Amino acid sequence: MRRLSREAQDLVAEMFASIGKDDELSGARPSRVVQLRLSPELTLWKSTQHGIGNVLPPKGKGLRQASPQVLAQLGATDWPEAMTTSNALFGAGMAGMLIGAADVRTMFSNYVTDMALYYEYGYNHVFPALDALVKDGLADAHALDTPYGRERREAVALGIPYIQHKIAMEVAHKKRLKDRSAQMNRRAAQVIYMLDSSVLGMGAEARARGFDVGAIMSDLVLSVNSHDVIDVGSDLVNSEIMNSFLNVADIAASGVVSEPALRAIYDAYAATGARTFTQRWHEPSARLVTSGYTWQITNHRHMFLRRALLGWPKARRSPASPQLEADFDEVFDADFRTTGFSRPLHPDYACDGNETCNHVRRFLHHQDQDLLGALWCSVVTGPMEYVRQGQVDEQHEEHLAESLALQMAQLFSKGLVVEMAWLLAHASHHAWQVNYLYEAAMFGSILDGGALIGKLDREEEKENGEDEEEAIWIEEER
Repeated sequence: MRRLSREAQDLVAEMFASIGKDDELSGARPSRVVQLRLSPELTLWKSTQHGIGNVLPPKGKGLRQASPQVLAQLGATDWPEAMTTSNALFGAGMAGMLIGAADVRTMFSNYVTDMALYYEYGYNHVFPALDALVKDGLADAHALDTPYGRERREAVALGIPYIQHKIAMEVAHKKRLKDRSAQMNRRAAQVIYMLDSSVLGMGAEARARGFDVGAIMSDLVLSVNSHDVIDVGSDLVNSEIMNSFLNVADIAASGVVSEPALRAIYDAYAATGARTFTQRWHEPSARLVTSGYTWQITNHRHMFLRRALLGWPKARRSPASPQLEADFDEVFDADFRTTGFSRPLHPDYACDGNETCNHVRRFLHHQDQDLLGALWCSVVTGPMEYVRQGQVDEQHEEHLAESLALQMAQLFSKGLVVEMAWLLAHASHHAWQVNYLYEAAMFGSILDGGALIGKLDREEEKENGEDEEEAIWIEEER
């Protein structure tokens, strides 16, 4: 991990250093950052949709506090403010709750260390105590003395310099990154995405506990893909060059973001996640990826339901048949181009493709149907009803998100963690290959209104004379 962290930093530095070089005149190495544009067909679709008012608002900063009901259910009312935003609580927090720990005190300490992830969102500029919080978590004597607590914290400490280095590069070049994307080979992609996951601690502890190293790395990479899929259009116009869809050679080599290329890349990543969600759902790194789907609905940042609604006209209506699986090195060649390869998911794990499928019906028959059935409604049937009706309803989106947050808090407080993990994992499989909500959100992201052009989608350090309106907005979000 130490070696890969250094390699990732070097790769990122090389990419940003190549921006703006005239390679033909200077004889320099080819630029590692390329200019992209939407295909004529997607450009027309975006223009038409914007013309009728279907414009995706800018992403939030993810600073809103979780509701008092959710915090009370989790016993979190006195936790540090940075840890009680919905963004943090249902991101790193819920991932840790699904995975578990040696004891309650260690679970909390693990969450504290995993808050390093939120440097990516500029939390240190809004919550000044974050630095000390993370530092204390890394030095927690009790947690360090638990099995593999030291390995976990050493890995977090290795990941922080990468996060800080990447942020510094983005801040320095943010005015020059619109419509640009990094170009890389498959190995570079795997190294960078593993570090980009910002949760090396979870991976290190899973490895120390004896889980398969290849599967862990695949899951860390998949946690990035599950995030980037709904950010394709937004990352195209704001200052983000590391999007695991836009980086693939199908797009980066041609410079054209087309519908066929996006579908080919989507299917490749969908196949890499199938076994994670259906066969290995119980493993720690798989539970990390599982938490990503509900995080996007609840974090008050990505507007997942809005993206899915806006992009629903372009999403496939029928479940994949057969449902597919493959490894990263099979779906991408060495140049990071899709191969089109996949194999049918084992029939024991593929489902019948119904909205409440055969696996879920069988599962709920033996469980607490009230709570777990309501959870399935919040992650599958409820969102599907919303996107199908086709009309933006912000209050309905808020209701779905809050209901989901409260249900997860209740299930955790009742000890139904394993049951929740399985159900959320299968809902994630549905979102990729059965109901295609992820594909809908991917196309919906293309309708980004462009409010973050020339900016980073995180809270940045303010200079003297910070805009008063921006300061008021941040406080309202908090």
